[in-house]
Amino acid sequence: FCQGRSRPPPRPRRCQPTAPMLAFNVKTTEPVPVEERLRRHVDTSRFPSGHAFLKDLQGWREKMRSQRFGTNGAEAVRDGQLRYYALATHAEHHFRTVDLKNEAKVVFRWYDTFSTRRFVDQPDWAFERASVLFNVAGALSYLATSQERGDPEQIKLACRYFQEASGVINELRKIASSASWLSFTPDMTDDFLEALSCIMLAQAQKCFYEKAVADGRSHAIVAKLAAECAALYQDAGLKLKAPLLQEAISSEWLAVVDWNRALFDGVQNYYAATALGEAGEYGACVSRLTHAVNRTAEAVNMCQRHSAALQKQFRDAHALAKDAHAKAKKDNDSIYFDRVPPYATLPKLPRHALVKPLRPEGLDVPPPEAPPSPEKPDIIGAAAAFGAASLDGTPPPPSFDEASSAGVEDLVAMGFSKEAASAALAQCKGSVQEAAALLVDS
Repeated sequence: FCQGRSRPPPRPRRCQPTAPMLAFNVKTTEPVPVEERLRRHVDTSRFPSGHAFLKDLQGWREKMRSQRFGTNGAEAVRDGQLRYYALATHAEHHFRTVDLKNEAKVVFRWYDTFSTRRFVDQPDWAFERASVLFNVAGALSYLATSQERGDPEQIKLACRYFQEASGVINELRKIASSASWLSFTPDMTDDFLEALSCIMLAQAQKCFYEKAVADGRSHAIVAKLAAECAALYQDAGLKLKAPLLQEAISSEWLAVVDWNRALFDGVQNYYAATALGEAGEYGACVSRLTHAVNRTAEAVNMCQRHSAALQKQFRDAHALAKDAHAKAKKDNDSIYFDRVPPYATLPKLPRHALVKPLRPEGLDVPPPEAPPSPEKPDIIGAAAAFGAASLDGTPPPPSFDEASSAGVEDLVAMGFSKEAASAALAQCKGSVQEAAALLVDS
């Protein structure tokens, strides 16, 4: 394996462990009669299409609730969940003043995807949206693992889907981090979500690794890609060590992460040893190959209770590392006599990350407010511009709807009717003082 001046051996065979990829299922939820419970809270003067919106919201919630990968397909599940996510985002805006728990009696119950008897109830649209995003990420992970990674185009799709799954999880974490609820199922804790995002990125990186091996890229490049895989799996494994997650998360999940941690730690050293041999660092070459043999052996031992087909991937990687180590050690012992340094003294291998969380287009929900008509001044735009220009820490002014609603309440408190107050405010462009003067003079 280690190339010498007198007898350069052939380069080692390529190790392409197509280890199993992880996907996760959708969370399940109980039915909620949102249309019935929120109907009386629709103000048709401000939200003329409110009843039609509620009907659409209810219909898509039921569709979202019943979707499964096996019956609907992962792509349909992703699209259906995203459609409901947009509606739930709008519902959070339209009914932001409604006390869901005490006034509307709307409470959302969602179950853990692994420990399916565990659930959390929350009267909170943010909780509903976050749970739906978990399902979007699950559908993307399923789409990714459904690709045939031996096909050049499908492995690109798998890579993108994994990165999008990570991006959706990160969006979910943003919602959860600013949430008012304190109870979480294990799959919605930040520790697990952070680990899950890391696993999705590790699997996306693994797609690049597999393609680099298939395309015959240099061992130096493959070693860097494998090093990033090893680091990502290492990070995910550490995050999954939390006692709650060890108890609640599927043991198969924990096992697959551990297999890949050991496997890619060995594989990165297997490929990196080539460069050392070519540079005349024969002792370091043997040291890295020794570590590669030990780590791939650990991976083999950890998965030995599973199917022979799955084990073959790990056994092949171990066999390649063992064969390369035997040749390198023999050459060093008989030809080069280079000192073999302890593995712990060797520098960390450089990593080459080619992946990052991606944000799917479906997460960009358009604002629910209709744009102002041409004949009316763009008060919303002016308020937004003023808010953006306020850099001294003062809060931006209220939105047009909020200001109008507050103005009507002020005028009604003065003794004017709601209808007269609304008409006067509209005529006076939202000025309560001018509207009051107009009403007094009329």
